[in-house]
Amino acid sequence: MKAVLYSAILTILVAAPAFSQEVSLLGTWTGQRDRIAKVEGRRGGLATLVITEQQGNTFVARLKRSNATGDEEEPLWGAFTPGARLMMGADDEGTYIFTLLDQNTLDYCYSETRPSPRAVCARLTRQR
Repeated sequence: MKAVLYSAILTILVAAPAFSQEVSLLGTWTGQRDRIAKVEGRRGGLATLVITEQQGNTFVARLKRSNATGDEEEPLWGAFTPGARLMMGADDEGTYIFTLLDQNTLDYCYSETRPSPRAVCARLTRQR
C-alpha cells in the first residue's frame, strides 16, 4: 500500500507545474495574435510584450502590435497571485487575462468595449 501511495504522490509532483512561488516574467515575449473587432473585422499579426519591471506580484510592460496601418505600442500594468495561477492586466482601454503555461510560454487574451468592441488572443514565447 505504501508503494502505491508513494507512486501517487510522485505522479502528482511530476505532473504539477514546475513553478516556485517566485515567478519572473521579465523579458521579451513574442507570438502571433488573432483579433476580431466590430468595425475593423478580423486581423492577425505579431505581438511583442516587453515586461520591463516586476515588483513582487506586479509588473509593468509595453505591448507592441503589428497592424496593416503600422505598429502600435501601449503600456500596460499587471498583477498575479502567488505562483502566477491567476494573472490580470489593464491598459487605458481594456483588460488582459494571462496564463503562464511554463517559464517561457505565456498566453494572453485582451478585450475592450469602446469605441469598437474587440477581442484578441495570442500565445507568446519568451525570447532568450
